[in-house]
This record gives sequence, C-alpha cells and structure tokens, in this order.
Amino acid sequence: MKLSSLILATSVAPLFACSSATDMVTQQAEVQPNEARIDFFANRGEAFDNKREYVKLMCFNQRPNGALVLRDVEPGEHVLFVQASVVNTDLPDGTTREAIVRLDVNLEGGKRYSLNQSRDHHDMKVWLQETDSGVPVSDIVTTRVEYPKSVGDLRLEQCKEGTV
Repeated sequence: MKLSSLILATSVAPLFACSSATDMVTQQAEVQPNEARIDFFANRGEAFDNKREYVKLMCFNQRPNGALVLRDVEPGEHVLFVQASVVNTDLPDGTTREAIVRLDVNLEGGKRYSLNQSRDHHDMKVWLQETDSGVPVSDIVTTRVEYPKSVGDLRLEQCKEGTV
C-alpha cells in the first residue's frame, strides 16, 4: 500500500512542477503597463576566447548592488549607472577589467529593455535598447575597460545621483 502511494506521488509531482515552472516563465515574460523591465547583458565566452563579458545595472535602491538580475522600474526618465565587466577566465585570479557608464533614458511602461555592448579589445560601446526591436533608447557610450581603481565613495555617490 505504501509503495503504490509513493509511486503515485513521484509520477504526479513532475506534472505540477512543470505547470508551475511554465507559469513562472510566463509571468517573467509579461511586463506590466506601469513598469519597464531592464535586462542585463551576459556573454559567457566562446570556447577559444575564455573571456566573460557582463553589462548590468550598478545600482538598486540608489545603492551599489552587484546582482546580475533583471529589474522592473517605473516608466519615465531615468539616470542609469551601468557596470561593464570583462573577466579573463584564463588567469587563476579571474582578472577583471571594468568601466562605469552613465545612461540617460526615457522608458515606456509595458516594455522590456536590454543592456548591450560591443567590444574591441579594451574599447567598449555600451547602450540600452528596446528588447523586441533592438532600437537603442540611449546614446551609445564609448568607454575603455580597465583594471578597477580604488574609488572610495564614488560608487555610492553615483548611485545616489541615479534613479534606480
């Protein structure tokens, strides 16, 4: 009797897990009309490259935040501080080069936006674009990724100036 209950439970559980996972993905794909969603950029590197590239929002609640997550924000004008990083996985310490970029944007509610970049060695271009159309909604900012410098309270000051 106990064995048949166990078999039934293990065969039915995946059905519920799949439907709830599908619901979660659907909810994440939908953006509410009173929100704009900003997604990060991640390039895990090619097999021959061994470099990982990331572009993410540097701030959340106007404080530095290192999380690599998508964020829902209010529509309207925003000052975004973005952290662009290149991590060399060939080296034992995973040497990182980075740049901080300010993007001034005006976001529409109900839309999804993605951070994007293109890189040529240490020179990088960073921008925010509408995810569906690929149209840039910010200026394309040219920067240089360098070894991080000691910045003291600069990151906190930048985040306080930002709107996210």
